[in-house]
Amino acid sequence: MAKTTEGKRLREIEAYFQKYPNVPREIIVKADLLNLGHSFSDAALEAASGALVKSYRLFSYDLMTMAQMERREFAKVPEWFTIFQGDYGLRPVTVQTTLATDSPYLVDVIDGRLGLRLDGHSIASVSYPRPFAYYARSFPDGTAYRDVIAFGAFVTIFRACQYWGVKEECKFCDINENARQMKETQSYTLSAPVKTVEQIAEVAREIGREAASAGYPTPVRFILTGGTITTQLHGKAEDDFYLEYAQAVKGSGHRLHVTLQTNAKDLATLKRYRSGGVDSHHANMEVWDERLFPWVCPGKARRVGRDAWIRSMLDSVDVFGEGVVRPNFVCGVEMARPNGFATVEEAVRSTTEGIEFLMSHGVVPRFNHWRREPRAYLAREHVQPPPPLDFYIQLMRNRYEVWKKHALPLPYSYGPHPEVRYMGAAHGTYDDYVLLTEKKDYAQQAMAALQDEKAIIGLGLTFG
Repeated sequence: MAKTTEGKRLREIEAYFQKYPNVPREIIVKADLLNLGHSFSDAALEAASGALVKSYRLFSYDLMTMAQMERREFAKVPEWFTIFQGDYGLRPVTVQTTLATDSPYLVDVIDGRLGLRLDGHSIASVSYPRPFAYYARSFPDGTAYRDVIAFGAFVTIFRACQYWGVKEECKFCDINENARQMKETQSYTLSAPVKTVEQIAEVAREIGREAASAGYPTPVRFILTGGTITTQLHGKAEDDFYLEYAQAVKGSGHRLHVTLQTNAKDLATLKRYRSGGVDSHHANMEVWDERLFPWVCPGKARRVGRDAWIRSMLDSVDVFGEGVVRPNFVCGVEMARPNGFATVEEAVRSTTEGIEFLMSHGVVPRFNHWRREPRAYLAREHVQPPPPLDFYIQLMRNRYEVWKKHALPLPYSYGPHPEVRYMGAAHGTYDDYVLLTEKKDYAQQAMAALQDEKAIIGLGLTFG
């Protein structure tokens, strides 16, 4: 835990509550947890022994490397955790685990219960998710089901990217470096960069069976993703390669919703995806600003181009419908050094213009909080302080207001875990803002989900 002036960040957070009285407090605390990261006490790690362990499914989402984790936290911490109640009366929200030893935030066991400390002060209760039963299963070759599909929903098909090097790689991305560090730990059963169609289909089938027996409401949703294929992989071009997997997952059960994330595609390819069983398509643009797009995403800018990328997102709405086209943006990379915006006002204005344009056409952009992963180019080449919390608060407030203006559908979530059914995505606050503000029964539904001790660690349990 960081050595800070006594209560300094605590006082700053409470000042943010006063500065933004109409912004849900949960948004402020969660954004800060993602921005600064957090650590786990020994007792909190011990309490996580039966939890859904972090998968490192795509990127590391940490502010430190696995080699720096002296307690091998990467093999112990939960995929996400839920914060709720406490001194600020927080409604439950999930937070993607983002490890950082120098953070003022600490997940700890407090008076026998899991809790969250800020500057040493207890501010909220905490719970961990338990894994579904399929996490304990393995294939005859030793590959663990959990290494094939993470938390019942997330399928990283190709664990690398053919956008190689500084002239091609997205500068925030550590997909290739994350795969390398995972292999170096020798802690994962699947080190091959490509997962097999057969294993993915079988794990998807098992997840569907387990979700049905647990009473999970259909459809079961899967998100399929992977690195860009610029030439061929296993003898196939990108469209043929990924569509084979999408069709295999779609055919593995009944009422399955398949989202595919790839590069931006033309209208004909999008229609091909749709007829092949894909229910929604995300072409993750990462950053909206016209000046920053070729700097942050040089491969995407050179091989596809910004105008064609935007056109693809709009065409996706015509093919798949409103509310399901949700391309990702890396929230905060607008302020990355040395070429990002110097002020919060400029950064918020630029990205809000993008939100307005996209939502006016039925596109609902997601905002994954930039984690400044140390092995990604941006953090390797430049000191990257956390973007000001004001940026995240103002941008998510604007996103909510634009969403409401255009009367877009309420967000849906991925995965069969009880709390995930009702709460926003753990990696950002974009859906939380909408749900906390618009769903009048949100707190009741979310707290009821946390009562399921078969799926949740923390509530009603004591440790130590």
